[in-house]
Parts: sequence; C-alpha cells; structure tokens
Amino acid sequence: MAALRLGVMCAVLDDDERLLLSRRGDLDSWTVPGGRLDQGESLEAAAVREVAEETGLIVQIERPVGLYYLAGWNRLNILYAGWPLGGELRASTAEARANTFFPAAELPPLPWNVIARDALAEMLPMPRILETSPAERRRVRARLGLRWLKNLLSGRPEPRFPVFRVSAVGVVWEAEHLRLLTLASDRVCSLPRVRCDGHRAPWQQLGERVQQLTGIEVAFQWVGLWQDIARGQIEFVFAATVEEGVLSGSAEWSLARTAALDERDMVYVERVRSTYARDPIWSLQHDGAAHHDSPIVLGEGTHDFS
Repeated sequence: MAALRLGVMCAVLDDDERLLLSRRGDLDSWTVPGGRLDQGESLEAAAVREVAEETGLIVQIERPVGLYYLAGWNRLNILYAGWPLGGELRASTAEARANTFFPAAELPPLPWNVIARDALAEMLPMPRILETSPAERRRVRARLGLRWLKNLLSGRPEPRFPVFRVSAVGVVWEAEHLRLLTLASDRVCSLPRVRCDGHRAPWQQLGERVQQLTGIEVAFQWVGLWQDIARGQIEFVFAATVEEGVLSGSAEWSLARTAALDERDMVYVERVRSTYARDPIWSLQHDGAAHHDSPIVLGEGTHDFS
C-alpha cells in the first residue's frame, strides 16, 4: 500500500506580527520554514526542529493552523503557528539562503501565498489541496534530484521518507448536534475511518468513504489530531454537520451520549462540540506507559518538498 508523506511548516510571528520567511537554497523561493517529519518525533517537535535548523530560532508552538495536501506529491503538510522563544536569527544557514521577518503588507512573491494568508488570518482555514502543473513538478524534481546528488557526494546522504500509519476519522453530526453517524460492529460502533494512502487528500478519502456508506456528501473541516509517536500512528480528525437522512448497511445515527464507541472515538466526540468551526484545533498524544490519551499543551487553542 502506498504511504502518505508527512511534512510540517511553522508560521513564526514576532511581536510586531511580522511573518518569518526563509529563502530555500534548493528551489530559490521564499517559504514558511518547514520540512519532513522524522520517525520518533511528534509533528510539533518536527516544526520546532525545522525552524531551528533553517533559521537558528527556537520557537514556542502555539497551535495547529491548517492542512495542505500537495497534489502529485503524495504529501500532506501540517501548518503550525508559533512565536520566537530564543536562539538567534541567522541571515543564512545550510538550508536557507536568507531568513527575514516580513510585514504582512510586504511579503515577497511566494509559490503558494495562500499559506501565508492563512497564517496571518484570524479564522481557521478549511483544509486545502495545492496544485502544481506537470511542468512545475518536473522542474522541482530536477532541483531536488540535484540536491540529493550534492548531499550524497558530500557525505550527507538524505534519508528515505519514514512510513507512518495515517488515518482520517470523521465526526459527522446531524443538524441538532445530538446524533452522529456511526458504523455498527459486533460489540461496539465506530466513527467512519479510512487509512490514508497518499493518492488523495485524507479528507477526500474520508468523504468518499462516507458517501459510499451513506450516500451523503460532506464537507469536512479539520478539528483535531491524535499521535502515537512510539508506534508511528497518526489520526487526523475531521468534522461535518449534515441533514439527518435514511442510512443503509452498517451505518446508523446514534445518540452521542449513549453511543457504544471505543475510548478514543468517544474522546473525539466529546471534543467536537457544536462550535467546532470556531474552536481551536486540538492535539492529543498517546501515552503508552499510562495507556490513555493525554492532551498536548499548545496554548489556546510552502512550497516544501524536503
């Protein structure tokens, strides 16, 4: 089965609400700092690491902001917001030709300026699919190939992308926010869930699964994240509200307060309130030693193929 590649980006804002951008050495374009997720680290830790490697700054992660699926790359980037906590901004690094804070009205041309707009906006964005033309993908792959060869010849070979088990889970409410869509099994029911293979955006795959089961079209919003770092498992939780209709097969409408869900799915349901469209995106981390899911403290609430 194909795997979804995961990356992180971090929108770092200073006290004057200026956005930190790095000019990539390989693609020669301004971007929000970011890169791939490594095995054994959380998404938040990866965002902190990438900013430090590219800019010299140590950042405090404040909150998740948005999801960006890079069509044609089997890649999902997770955007975080943060602020400088320490370190020293370097004019350039091994990965960046330049690092500069820009006022919102003076941003340089960006391959995907929607990411910068989302980082500076007050409202959380819907998950986005970012398209590049075949010609642009060929150009970028050629540049990345040259980078790979240069690093190999210099004795710093680039590691392969780690493989994670990534799933998308849906909390689908009816309009009164009392009943939710569940799938029946022998002992318990479950929320709609799909394994993400990278060929399409996670929320697309989840929407297709829900439509196959129920005939209902949904527009999912990203609301939460669950990580089991030790096992390399990640679940992106999405929510939607639809009109309650007749269901078939194993799909049914269940009262939220009496649904026989497993522990993790029940945690998801409890966190996705009727105000989910305005609530901060939450993040949970599995504590293998304690055998429970505990929240990560993240405050209230690019074009990057490396």
